[in-house]
Amino acid sequence: MPYVYCDPKLCTGCRACELVCSGVHERVFNPRKARIHVVRREPATDFAIACHQCENPPCAAVCPVGAIRKLRSGLVEVDAARCIGCGACVEACPFGAITVVNGKAVKCDLCGGDPACVKQCMPEALKLATPAQVAAGKR
Repeated sequence: MPYVYCDPKLCTGCRACELVCSGVHERVFNPRKARIHVVRREPATDFAIACHQCENPPCAAVCPVGAIRKLRSGLVEVDAARCIGCGACVEACPFGAITVVNGKAVKCDLCGGDPACVKQCMPEALKLATPAQVAAGKR
């Protein structure tokens, strides 16, 4: 399953991905409501983090109400109607890719297969890639 990968060599830290994500999903330009987040690793490396659509998602394993599941398509989905906003998934995610917004867990849903953040990334740091493609690019 592909996920939104950020090449830290290309990321400028502009945070446009956060703004477009929150605009698409929440209808506001508020980075805290985005499903992708830019972090800085000192001294000056910025990169965006989004859900990796894990093969065996630890977030789903710890959800006490079964609100997170892996679909046949490979997408890891949060059922907002079932989510109680406890944050167990936030703690379990090894990538820091889940947040709680308005009392519900939110994570990248790949915008239905055409991620808005990837399309709007001016330095082209964001790509839709599989784990194998990312590993091959690092060799």
